[in-house]
Amino acid sequence: MFLQKDEKSKFDFISIKEFLLALFLMVITTIFSFIFIPVYLKKIFPVYSGFFSLRYFDIFVFFLSTALSFYIIYYFCCKRKYRTLKEGLFFYPVSKRTLIFSILIGIIMPLSTAPIMFKFAPHEFFAMDMAKTNDGIIYLFTCALFAPVFEEVFYRGFIFPFFQSKLNSFWAVLITALFFGFSHFMNIGNAHILVSLFIFYGFVLTLSRYFTSSLTPPIITHFVHNLTLISCFLYLSKIS
Repeated sequence: MFLQKDEKSKFDFISIKEFLLALFLMVITTIFSFIFIPVYLKKIFPVYSGFFSLRYFDIFVFFLSTALSFYIIYYFCCKRKYRTLKEGLFFYPVSKRTLIFSILIGIIMPLSTAPIMFKFAPHEFFAMDMAKTNDGIIYLFTCALFAPVFEEVFYRGFIFPFFQSKLNSFWAVLITALFFGFSHFMNIGNAHILVSLFIFYGFVLTLSRYFTSSLTPPIITHFVHNLTLISCFLYLSKIS
């Protein structure tokens, strides 16, 4: 099924040149949002430099970077190709049964893997530390609950269909899962052993995208997963 071009691989997405250009623009956008803007604002408004270091400002930067990156993907995958958002990024509707199944996976996945995460996570696991402060909790919930939408658009709506259309479904699933896992390296306190856990998450989410041909199920699973995991962080931070 994955070892050759199947019917799901035979579609036109975007060219290699467009793909690389979109990635380059998103990197520039990230640097602009998270590095240039804070440094520039601190220079021209030194009296407010403390505010630009707060988590609340980080939330603003997060939304700015996400919005700009989303538009870049939308431009190359939808607007440039004269496709609707549903057609260009695979926001196709799915059955209620699929939605329920996606929710269950989103609950079971973090609960079954949380013991592994907390056992091997280093002492400086930043999510646990952030869960101990009010502004940290707000930042965690904001990023963890809104990030799944953009992450799924990026990984399963942009990365996956590109490699699926250029190679085949097998390599697309593999590359997307590995890319997803390794890109979360910094999110787990540089704990090497936990990278494999996020690669596993990447496989589950990408397979969900493959079998349903829709971005909706992995978004729901990712959202519920993050909500469940953040709830675990809050509970453990309270009892510790």
